[in-house]
Amino acid sequence: MTTQPRVLVVDDEQNIRLTLQALLSRAGYAVTTAATGEEAVALFEREPFDLMLVDLQMPGMKGMEVVAKVREAGHDAIIIVLTGHGSLDSAIEGIRFGIFDYLLKTSDPNQILARVAAGLEERAARRRQSDLLDTIGAAVQELTGGKVASSVAPVQPSATPPSPTPTPEPTGRILTIGPLTLDTWHQTATLNGRSLNLTPTEFRLLLCLAEHAGQMLSYTQLVRCAQGYETTELEAGELIKPHIHHLRQKIEPEPSAPRYLLNVRGKGYILQI
Repeated sequence: MTTQPRVLVVDDEQNIRLTLQALLSRAGYAVTTAATGEEAVALFEREPFDLMLVDLQMPGMKGMEVVAKVREAGHDAIIIVLTGHGSLDSAIEGIRFGIFDYLLKTSDPNQILARVAAGLEERAARRRQSDLLDTIGAAVQELTGGKVASSVAPVQPSATPPSPTPTPEPTGRILTIGPLTLDTWHQTATLNGRSLNLTPTEFRLLLCLAEHAGQMLSYTQLVRCAQGYETTELEAGELIKPHIHHLRQKIEPEPSAPRYLLNVRGKGYILQI
């Protein structure tokens, strides 16, 4: 039986809470609401959530304070910040807390659903990656430290113990384009020798662009390549743009005047290295 993703909506405005609760419940999510930041933190102490939508400005504990408390407690829920203001500058500090996205309260319901779905997919991808690494680690430990099968004849001791056979490195895992290097095995990236702290989705998106450096990839091509599913061009643009924004913050010398990640207005993006 598939477990419903658990979503927490935190907003001091009752109409916002009820509207989001109805919208997300109809989409198949298990939704809990909180009217204050303090209530939200208390709820996290009692039960886990997969995703939290939290208002930026609330009486008492503000949205970013809630985020800080949740992260300090070790919760890995996807977090989407809601704001009633046209400018999101004050929310940029949330990048250090791993905020997935920022949405205006006046956003189209379909956009909200798209970002929630993308956030949950991001979390699922992280879990899959973590499980894969755990499996690989266990396999390597078994291969290097396990007992020899009983059907194999025991090896007579020798004066000089044989050197352990090194684990072979996978081939074709390094992609280098100018100053950018991507390690597809460890999912790490460096630019001009500087390590980039990328989320799994950001890494996959950068890898897609790097594999087609100098070529424009449309929004739908990027969603298909980085996130593995089909969508409309309009929805794909809404899904990709926040990730491009975060990528630019991490790789561009001046994010407001990008020189690596170039936009082809209304069509897609080009990686120019």
